[in-house]
Amino acid sequence: MRLLVLGAGYVGAKLAELALKDGHDVVLADNWWATAREQLDGLERSGARVETVDVREAAAVRALLEPGFDRVYLLAAQASRPLSFSDPAYTEQTNLVGPRLVADSIAEGAAPTELVFGSSLHVYGPDLSGEVTADRPYGAQGDLAHLSKVYAELCLDLYARRHGITLAVLRLGIVYGLGPVEHERPESQTVVDKFRRLVAAGKEPQLDAGGQATIGVIHVEDVARILLDVPSEPGISVANVAAETITVADVARLARGRPAEDQPAWTVASPFEYRHALSDYLAGSS
Repeated sequence: MRLLVLGAGYVGAKLAELALKDGHDVVLADNWWATAREQLDGLERSGARVETVDVREAAAVRALLEPGFDRVYLLAAQASRPLSFSDPAYTEQTNLVGPRLVADSIAEGAAPTELVFGSSLHVYGPDLSGEVTADRPYGAQGDLAHLSKVYAELCLDLYARRHGITLAVLRLGIVYGLGPVEHERPESQTVVDKFRRLVAAGKEPQLDAGGQATIGVIHVEDVARILLDVPSEPGISVANVAAETITVADVARLARGRPAEDQPAWTVASPFEYRHALSDYLAGSS
């Protein structure tokens, strides 16, 4: 298959790595706002084509998509909560305008193209309980980075219904693990790897509200494999992608080599199989 990965960061680079190993033709595109271009050198040597494209620019997106792809992965986003406060304009333009421009370009294409969108479990909002299924309504949002995921889902759904685009929306939990691209800025790191690095450096993780918030987590290799293997079913599908739920306090305990103690407030209903466990990763065996 000919694959386009929009957003060559943490998840996108791992997806490209697995896709290349499976023999797919891969194009990676990014504006290098959060990722350094040279971090993709290894994937480029392995056969990926790497392009500089900003999803906020209509002409650039249209030109990139013009040759046609079997599947487009829309992973380009400003996903950091702290950065959404410090740079709301960039967050809005990337996360709101970008998905619409991508959908526009796919709709204009001559050949059918599948679109896979990397959304977030945060669309359900805070204070969850019970089993979280994909039909749960959207919840209240506390920052632009996650509020924009709700808009992007609805915008892409609109275009998919209007133009007959095959759309898969995958709501990802917090991703952890090692990959071709890793971010050094603390505000761009997810809580699992941030805590792992702090403990390794002899520092204590800081817990908001005692760390009792429950989060869904998934290893980056599991995410990439699921993205690559998601079924090509006509129409629109929505699924949760998280291997397990855990409190933030228990993430800190596992990072320190202690056992988990808390009962998560909620669980995730997900149709996929997972090969990695958080406890193994933080123990250094995965």
